Amino acid sequence: MSSASQFGSLVHPSGLLIASKTISVAAIGIFSGLAISYNALIMPAIRKVSVGSALSVWADTYNVGQHVQVSMIVTSIITGAYVYRKTENAFFLVPPLMMASIIPYTLTLLLPINKTLLSIRSKGGNNVEGTRVQELFVKWDTLHFVRTIVSSTAFVLSLYGAFSGKTKIF
Repeated sequence: MSSASQFGSLVHPSGLLIASKTISVAAIGIFSGLAISYNALIMPAIRKVSVGSALSVWADTYNVGQHVQVSMIVTSIITGAYVYRKTENAFFLVPPLMMASIIPYTLTLLLPINKTLLSIRSKGGNNVEGTRVQELFVKWDTLHFVRTIVSSTAFVLSLYGAFSGKTKIF
């Protein structure tokens, strides 16, 4: 099959629908996997090193992760909305809405902590603030766990909707 005919099958309405379903599920899955990695790997590891090192690692992962996570949320919303519009399958509406709910949650509860941690890091993250930094890391990790649960639930729902053939959640 030539590249032109492969592309033609992708832009065909049924090909576009399949691609959109795949991208929607993948975007939610990538977000969920990244969220899990923060709670299971990154945060426990940075609590075992010096405050200065912990702040550097956290800031580096935060600066990269925020771009990936925002793009995955936006991608899931756009592709999920398209699939829902074409199929009326609620499993492609509810999970992207769950992902969208992460945005105000993050801006309200996590952004102030992020700004505080970045500010402490910019000032050198001295040992005087070590206890405060550790407390902020624990609070951040706990609040981030909510995003992990929401995104993982959205991922399971989107997978179920993609493979079950069901279109109604309730």
